[in-house]
Amino acid sequence: MPELHLDCPAGIAGDMFLAAMADLGVDLSPLGAAFATAGVDVEITAREARDKGIRGKRMHIAAPHAQPLRHLADLTAIVRALPFSENVRSRSEAALERLAEVEARVHGCAVADVHFHEVGAVDTLVDVVGAFWALETLGVSRVTCSRLPWFSGTVQCAHGLMPLPAPATTVLLQGKPVYPTELVGELITPTGALLLDRMVDEFTSGPSGCLERSGLGLGTMELPTVNGLRVLLLAGDGPGLERVTVLETNVDHLTGEEIGGVFGALLDAGALDVLFLPGVMKKNRPGGLLQVLCRPGDLARIRDLTFAQTMTLGLRMTETTRAVLPRAASKRPTPWGDVDAKDTIMEGERYARPEFEALQALAKRTGRSVAQLRYLLGND
Repeated sequence: MPELHLDCPAGIAGDMFLAAMADLGVDLSPLGAAFATAGVDVEITAREARDKGIRGKRMHIAAPHAQPLRHLADLTAIVRALPFSENVRSRSEAALERLAEVEARVHGCAVADVHFHEVGAVDTLVDVVGAFWALETLGVSRVTCSRLPWFSGTVQCAHGLMPLPAPATTVLLQGKPVYPTELVGELITPTGALLLDRMVDEFTSGPSGCLERSGLGLGTMELPTVNGLRVLLLAGDGPGLERVTVLETNVDHLTGEEIGGVFGALLDAGALDVLFLPGVMKKNRPGGLLQVLCRPGDLARIRDLTFAQTMTLGLRMTETTRAVLPRAASKRPTPWGDVDAKDTIMEGERYARPEFEALQALAKRTGRSVAQLRYLLGND
């Protein structure tokens, strides 16, 4: 499955990413139709444009009516009404929740009280949902990105004049590689930083693979250089490699119920995997090894949450590489209706494995057990 590399010497904004995907060949017309189905009337077009003599595409997102200030619940309600896959909706919801958490943190209020102001406008909904939908449309299995330019200046927002990068952008850039520049202006917007935070699997010095095609999304700000985000689509070739961080701690002070609660909290926060290996510890006390896997960009958040959830006094952290097969969500037909499945390709063969939760739901409808269904579907 293809991979995508983001080359952003002039930074990134949500509309620049969507414009770049349109220049890559993604037809954006279904996006506007989907929002209309969800009750949001918006015009979404990517138009030919030039900057410093270089052609690309620039986004135009226009809503005919004034948009209200929105809370997180308002945004997620719109996302849930969109006729897209569960993968697109869930990733979009998680991204908006992450943005709400960051805004609440920088403004010192509860998540439920966050008024989204500029970031709650319909264009941000289009940028966030459109990004995950475009990735799924192209079948992208992995996203990498170049280092990010640091910038300066000020920006006028609903709360007054603020230094750049904006507070929310600064939080979202934590854990990501940056380098200094003399550029003045908002090179990375909060929405752009949000997409980096939720989409990028690894920050690399450049793309790796067979380059298929490229696209350029142009911004509107005048810069000494071309104000554009370049995206590079590469053909997938076997398992992809990605950097991950492993956090470990020995635990002998938590009950079984408390350890179970730790699993839920960490996985809900974006940990890739959580494992507990029981054993016998010092003074012959029963305990075990808690192991948490996360993306390097999520390290600070997952680390702090692990401390809070376990009250451990120390964590061992190791950055390593894992090989991952390309995967995608799909529907697998069965005699009793379609079930959600996870597809992968190995040695040229496509394999589909039904999701356990989907088999549970099917078991309730058919009166069979999950084990029986796996046998009947050839997944024993």
